[in-house]
Amino acid sequence: MELALVTPVLLVLLLAAIDLGRVFYAEIAISNAAREGALVAASNPTGFSAGSACNATTNPVMCAATKEGQGGMVNIDTADVAMSCTPSCALNYGTNVKVTVTGHFQVITPLIWMFTGGSNVTFSRSATANVIITPPGTGLASTAPSSSASSSASASASPSDSASASASASASASPTPTPTPTCPPPQVGFVATQSDKNGPVAFSSTSTPTSGSCTINYWRWTFGDGTNSAGAVSTTQHDYGSGNKGETYLVTLTVTTPSGTFSYQDYITTLAP
Repeated sequence: MELALVTPVLLVLLLAAIDLGRVFYAEIAISNAAREGALVAASNPTGFSAGSACNATTNPVMCAATKEGQGGMVNIDTADVAMSCTPSCALNYGTNVKVTVTGHFQVITPLIWMFTGGSNVTFSRSATANVIITPPGTGLASTAPSSSASSSASASASPSDSASASASASASASPTPTPTPTCPPPQVGFVATQSDKNGPVAFSSTSTPTSGSCTINYWRWTFGDGTNSAGAVSTTQHDYGSGNKGETYLVTLTVTTPSGTFSYQDYITTLAP
């Protein structure tokens, strides 16, 4: 009888503990969605349309926020994502962007309702970032000297008691610079592969050119989870962690050539458990 009396209480406490864990996980998912949206908005402050559906070209901030919230035990709709800029959403130095994400969570344990005010819980989290501006390249110009030379000589002699000879010579040379045209924009792209759901994602740049005077000499990777890698190699690996299986991230590859820096963005999804 004692066991029968205690068992319901223990079950309610167990469900409450599970529910609290779900609430905590949902709060983290909302925070990550706001940070992901701010990260994309930092490089594209005009790429947001309030209330509109995800579009990788015209509304990438919405895509970043809503996709980051998928699978996080919380619902994020297009109406739950907002963005503001200070002083304006222009690609200027000193501009700040703020992305706010609101999530809706359903609590299943009535015991917790007295703390949450009901079964429906709303989370709202914000993230702020500075707009990133990459100055355009000035190009590379080289000169190859070309020279022209002319010479003339004259000599005259007349037979007389004293022989006289005269000679004159002149030479001139002037280099003419021949400028090399500015390097054209490179073709930027990459591929991502993951052979094991517990292993890292391998990234390989497919960008060109990789040789000649306009070759790419620097690669910078932004993995979409707040981390990045950069160096003079075109391949890298990144481990998104065991808790992020099946998640989608917006990856940015920025390459540097003698003409400046150029970027390419694409979404990748890690293998699901």
